[in-house]
Amino acid sequence: MFAWVQAVLKDLRRRRAGLLLAGLVAIQGAFAAPAPEAPDAYFRTAEGMTVSTAELKGEPTLLFLLSTWCTSCSAGVKALYRQADQLEDLRLRVVVLRNYENGGYPGMDIQPYVEQVVSNFVQPENWILGQASEKLDQAYYARHYPDIYFLIDANGRIQDVSSAPAATMDRILTFAIDQQGD
Repeated sequence: MFAWVQAVLKDLRRRRAGLLLAGLVAIQGAFAAPAPEAPDAYFRTAEGMTVSTAELKGEPTLLFLLSTWCTSCSAGVKALYRQADQLEDLRLRVVVLRNYENGGYPGMDIQPYVEQVVSNFVQPENWILGQASEKLDQAYYARHYPDIYFLIDANGRIQDVSSAPAATMDRILTFAIDQQGD
């Protein structure tokens, strides 16, 4: 057999294997489990209103649970506030909740805490500050990390879970941008 024919056959086999792999990845993606639905639980806003997480459906949401004694939480609040205009332009709702009983340690309520952490704080329209209920604590905060956030799509499905918004802002912005097409 001519060398060029052998080379063409080898190339075809390699491409076929690549196409087969790509097809398998596509099939796996088509049958992957859907993102989990965000648990329904209540929290109290800084203004005293009781809100259900189910009421957050309809807009992509960052649900940030923090403890006011946590230094990385303070850095996260500052980082989110620095990006407040961009997050608002991207229509990402930002819900910042103090963990139930502040994670078991004394500390400030959420409003004075945020005002202390962010000098000249003016609450953006897309932000909600509040206090997690015990049920929300159990549903979202079972491992008791003092600094955790959930990226929830407009359909109420958790798309990502991470911590330290100051260190992971790129994930948050990517999520917000990706939600623009939905």
